[in-house]
This record gives sequence, C-alpha cells and structure tokens, in this order.
Amino acid sequence: MSADEWISAKCLAKYTYPQIVRRDVTCALKAFKELRPKFEDFIQNDGTSRRLVSLDGTIPVRYMGSTYNIPIAIFLFEAYPHKSPMVYVRPTNTMQIKPSDFVDSAGLVQLPYMTDWKHPDADLVELISVLQAVFGETSPVFSKSAPITKRQILNPPSNPQCIGSMPYPGRLSLLFLVNNTSSSHYSSLSQPPIPVIPNDQTSNVYLPQLGTGWQIPGSVPVLPNIPMPQLPNFANPFTQATNSNIYSMSSQNIPMPVCSDASATSNIPYSINTLNEEQLRLSVLTAVVDQVRRVQKELIYQHQDDLQAIRQTQTGLFSGGQKIQEMINKMQQEKDRVCTEMESVKRKIRDLEETSEKLRKSDSNFIIDEVFDTTAPLYRQLVVSFAEEQAIEDAIYYLGEAKVRELSRRQFMLRATVQKCREKAGLPLL
Repeated sequence: MSADEWISAKCLAKYTYPQIVRRDVTCALKAFKELRPKFEDFIQNDGTSRRLVSLDGTIPVRYMGSTYNIPIAIFLFEAYPHKSPMVYVRPTNTMQIKPSDFVDSAGLVQLPYMTDWKHPDADLVELISVLQAVFGETSPVFSKSAPITKRQILNPPSNPQCIGSMPYPGRLSLLFLVNNTSSSHYSSLSQPPIPVIPNDQTSNVYLPQLGTGWQIPGSVPVLPNIPMPQLPNFANPFTQATNSNIYSMSSQNIPMPVCSDASATSNIPYSINTLNEEQLRLSVLTAVVDQVRRVQKELIYQHQDDLQAIRQTQTGLFSGGQKIQEMINKMQQEKDRVCTEMESVKRKIRDLEETSEKLRKSDSNFIIDEVFDTTAPLYRQLVVSFAEEQAIEDAIYYLGEAKVRELSRRQFMLRATVQKCREKAGLPLL
C-alpha cells in the first residue's frame, strides 16, 4: 500500500485540519524517502496515551564530510498545523543518544524553530530540513563502544588518533594514544612533548616524565566492563542493527558519526602527548568557528518570525505608500482642473462686469423688455401672440374670481333678509 493510500485509509476525524495533515505528510514522504507513516500511541507526561500520526524512519545528515542516517520519529498532534510537531531521536541497538543543547537524554528534540512555530510560515518539510542542519553541526547519536581487554590497554595503536569531539586546548579531550616505538609523526617535532595536565587533579591518568617515551605501567588495574571509545571510522562506523524494522536497509550498514564517552577514559592509563603551537591554533580556531556557527543558527531560528513579520510590514507599508501616491496624483489632477475652472469663471465675471458697466453708462431710459429679442420677425410675432393670449387668460381668471366674491356677498345678505321677514310674519323658516 502506498503512503497516500495508507494516510487516506486511516481515520483522521479527530484532526482539526485533516486535509493539511495529509498534504504535509505526503510532501515530507516525497522529499525524504526513508520516512514511513504510522498510526501509533503517544504516551504523554501524565501517563495518558493518544493515537497520533507519526513519521518514523531516518533522514540523511551531512556530518564532518560524510552522510549519515539519523533515526527519528515525528508526531503530529490533533491541532496541527497550528501546533508544532513533537520530534524524538530513536537510536538503534548499536547507537546511544548524545545529549546536547537541542536533544535531551530521552531523545526529545527542542529547537527554536519548533518553539516559534507559526502557520503558515512553518511546515513539516522545512522542520526536517532544520533538523538536518542542526544534526549536521552536532550529532544526536554515537555508536556504543565495545568492552576493552587488558591486551588492548598494554598495546595502544601506533597512529595517534583524537578521541571525542572537537578538541580544545588545556582539556583532557586532547589526549592522544602513542606507541612506545615513537613511530608517530609527532615524534619528529623539534620540541619534546609536554603533557597536558587535566583539570581534575585527582584523575587517574598516567603522565610520563619529560624526555621519555611511552612506558608500560608497573601494574595494570583491573577494568571490568569499561567501554572503550572507538576510533573514528567514517567509512563504516556501525554494524547493522539486529532487530530493526524501520531502519533496516538490506545488507547495508547505517553509517553514524562516532563520539566517545569521556567518562570511559578517565581511569585508563594513557600516555599524554601535546600539540605544537600551529596545531593548537587550528584546534582553537575550529572550535571557535563551530561555536560561532551554532550561536548564529540559534539567533537565526529565534528571530526568523520577527524577520518575517518585519518583511510583511515592509510589504504592507510599500503597498500603502503606492496607494497614497496614487491618491496624491488624483488630488493634484483635481486641483489642476479646479484651477482651470476658476480661471474660466473669473473671465466670465469680468465680461459681465464690463457689460453691466457699459449699460449703465450708455442710457438709463432703455426698456428692459427690449433687451431680449428674437432672431427673426416670425419668431417675434409668435412670442408676442403667445404673451397676449396668456395675459387675456389670466385677466379672465382674476376677473371671474372678483365677481364671484361680490355676488356671493350679495346673495348672503338677501338670504338673511328673507329669514328675518318670515320670522316676523310667523311663517316657517326655510
């Protein structure tokens, strides 16, 4: 069954946004082929369990020039994408979790990108890409070291190899394994080797005298079941996990970065050799560069949302500025049009004032009705006839109104006289 069919077949009814969950999971599976979708129980801190969709598998990580497969599990909560996923590192039987600033001892991953999670700026594929970048700086797992024997203690390797992660000068992590034959290229240095004294003065470390080579200790302490850190072997640092279901990749081993456990070497009598000035400078420079890169990434993750909000504000301000500029241009056009109309009105006012002044100076006995005249005699006859006809009609109307009032008043007086006469004569009233 394909990933799309598996996701579609599962019940996503309790998810608030099932379509977004299906879309993001499908995109993540297409981008990272070694991840597999699952529907499993997620145990919370209070002991309760929830059935959640998860992505289980490995992601490729570029670490110290080589590519390794880091096993992880990503759980999607019901409120996704408005709630960030939960990421765990799931080591195999041959791996062990290496706690760091972003991974705790239980394998829980906590990143600023997840803390500042905000939809739709953050998504599942980008989260996995951030995990690749963070794990590329600090590996979250390392291989379990095999138990050492007394023979391995008495016969250290001939080529000096650095144990642990990035060396820092003046610390116990600068220990090197050397042979008593002094076949290492460090024996060709002009200065005699000066041992580096660890910070812990009570540490059980064998320190040779100046000018002497590596010597077999007089008595070899019994070290039962003390894990020996493995030397870096980036070609094949791991053997295949025996009981692996998701991380099994046929006959190929899962390459993982090797990191030593400093506590396992605290009681082993190693010889201590020092570096020359140039090697110490390069070591310090590399450590400082790694620290600066880590702080830089933390700052980028912390201020990513702020930068995005500032960009959105900048875009809104730019759009608002364009609208304001368009409004200013329209207002300028309206102002120009109003100025033109005002000039036209002023010219007409001046013309009227000049005409009025001429009329006052020419003759004061002119007839106002003669000011308005027609353009032809026929039109003049039409206007005069229409005016006279309307005047006669108005006269008839007002004369009729006047006669009606006069006759009505006389009629009222006559009726009153009749009523008084009938009353005197003893006749019934009308």
